Amino acid sequence: MSAAYGSIMAGKSADAQGKFQYGVALRNQEALVRQAKAEREAAALAEERVARKEKIIKAGQRVAAAKSGVDLAGSSLAFLTDTAFQFSLERNLTLRTGLVRSQELIHKGEIIAAQGYFAKKMGEFTKRTSYITAGLQAAEQAASFGMALGDGDKTVSQPTNMSYTGGITSNFSYTDWTSPKPVW
Repeated sequence: MSAAYGSIMAGKSADAQGKFQYGVALRNQEALVRQAKAEREAAALAEERVARKEKIIKAGQRVAAAKSGVDLAGSSLAFLTDTAFQFSLERNLTLRTGLVRSQELIHKGEIIAAQGYFAKKMGEFTKRTSYITAGLQAAEQAASFGMALGDGDKTVSQPTNMSYTGGITSNFSYTDWTSPKPVW
């Protein structure tokens, strides 16, 4: 009976561990979602810094062109346009990088949550199978004590040497194997 009890306890332990892992995975997923939001916000701030820098540089270029007395047509205009285009690329890259990092974190959180869910379900499965294993072990032990079905007089022979020292005991008295009646 101690083997059956051990199987049940191992199943309960696996179930508890699976539930715990699932809880940890959900907390980790929440942390990654918060981190993803922070990445998007950081990217937006970085984009604002790039836009501010662009305004300063473009203003400086216009002032330099006005000081020199050159018309804003031709090469000066091409230079200003190129500067605006480069800053546009840099702003877009900054925003896109933050968005990609954010999405990576969200997907990583989803994977972690799925792993936790799998651990929870495996714990539940192990718990269920532990009851089957315990039943089989108990039946095997009962058979080894001479309680197998098919005995001619359907009486239970009592074992002469029981060395069970576990905490759970039960005293069953069977008068007819087909209708067991437990005596507590």
